[in-house]
Amino acid sequence: MRESLTGLLAGLYGAIVLVILLIVVNFNPGLTLHHHHGAARRALAGIICFWFFYTPTISVPALMGAIMCMGVATANSILVVALPKEKLAEHGSAVEAALEAGSTRFRPVLMTAFAMITA
Repeated sequence: MRESLTGLLAGLYGAIVLVILLIVVNFNPGLTLHHHHGAARRALAGIICFWFFYTPTISVPALMGAIMCMGVATANSILVVALPKEKLAEHGSAVEAALEAGSTRFRPVLMTAFAMITA
């Protein structure tokens, strides 16, 4: 059990590093990168809060859920930022880009969030 917990903790750290590296590779540094890092930090803060309030012991399912949460938080932050940047370049108006991207991406973001909550 200790070996599996140690391996999963290493996997959680690896997932955090991998998420940050993937964001750096896929996006140019700047505001977008800061947004994705913020999403990863908020997800990690949520994981720690829920562990503190609901799971006094760190278990294998809890660590697997934490790794999954980091991935979903990053995917949602990419969904929220990538399309509006494309629409802004296409339309030129920030309001039009935000409205169009928001109506397009609202359902996928909710679906991934609810899938993670139910899993």
